[in-house]
Amino acid sequence: MIEIKNLLFQPLTFHLAGGGRGLHLNPRERRTLGEDDISPEIDAAAKRGFVSLTSSPPTVPEPETPREEPVETETEHTGANGGKRRKRR
Repeated sequence: MIEIKNLLFQPLTFHLAGGGRGLHLNPRERRTLGEDDISPEIDAAAKRGFVSLTSSPPTVPEPETPREEPVETETEHTGANGGKRRKRR
C-alpha cells in the first residue's frame, strides 16, 4: 500500500492507473492506494513536489485495553457550572 499526501493548499485531481478511475485530494489530505493504482501522472506530481508518496504497512486496528479506574462522564447536573445556565448579556 502507498500513502499519497497532497502537499499543497489547493485540491488536486489525478487519473489512476488501470481504468477510468480518478482520485480527488483535498488540501493536505492523505489517502492510501494500492501500488497498482499509481499512474505516471502521480509519479510526475511527486517529482514536482505536489504530493508525497510513502509506503505504508497494512493497518491492523489494535484493540483497546479496558481501563482499571472508572471513567467519569459529565451528566446534565455536573460540569464547570454545576448544570446551571448563565444569563446572556
